[in-house]
Amino acid sequence: MLDDDRRMTERHLHHSRVGASLLYLLLVASAPSAQAVSVQELLPAVAAESSAPDMLRADVHIERDGTAAGDAVLLARGQRLYLETRSGTRALLSPGKVVILRNGRLVRAPVGTTLPGTDILLEDLKPFGVGRMPVAQVSDENPVGVVVTGAPAPPTAYALLVITIDPDRKIITQTKYYRDSISNLVKIRKDDDFSQVGGRWRPATIGFESLRPPSTTRLALTWREAPDAPAALLTPAGLRAPSTLVWQ
Repeated sequence: MLDDDRRMTERHLHHSRVGASLLYLLLVASAPSAQAVSVQELLPAVAAESSAPDMLRADVHIERDGTAAGDAVLLARGQRLYLETRSGTRALLSPGKVVILRNGRLVRAPVGTTLPGTDILLEDLKPFGVGRMPVAQVSDENPVGVVVTGAPAPPTAYALLVITIDPDRKIITQTKYYRDSISNLVKIRKDDDFSQVGGRWRPATIGFESLRPPSTTRLALTWREAPDAPAALLTPAGLRAPSTLVWQ
């Protein structure tokens, strides 16, 4: 009887140890890797890096297929951009919308509105916000960066965005744009030659490669801190009023 009890006890302990080991292995297998990147942490950090705590200005030279296509100025503060071209285009860009002046009234830019003389959409120039890709996931991690895929929030001309992020500097270095379907790649943006301006990383070069029809647009940006820039231009009232921008 005692032998039977002892054997039952040993079998019980054995099964308990096996069960505990299996449970441990399952927990380890299902636990996220220490190296895994969390979208919930990464995208807000990218949005914060794209903001401007103080007023910044970028003088922009635009080339399309190697030919000069105009000049523009960008003013940045917080998560809002003011865009003005020498040809007279003016717009306010924020992560959620693009506003332009039309017939004396402020209106949302229609989906697909381009920067004149280019095949860049005004929405391509919006600062990145956490709501830009409301449902996103990490699709790859490699030496180039972390690749995040997701559908952009409407209104938008695109069905899917695929962005590559430098996780150390929290900057987007490449964006792939898909239109009409998630398999129709139409454009690739590459940001390069970064330097810190006003405590944030800013690209000195932005290149857009359009695939259908093929063309290349290049923006050369000279950034600087600009506390003397007219802050009113970053407001709806300033956009409605005549521009006070000083060209250089």
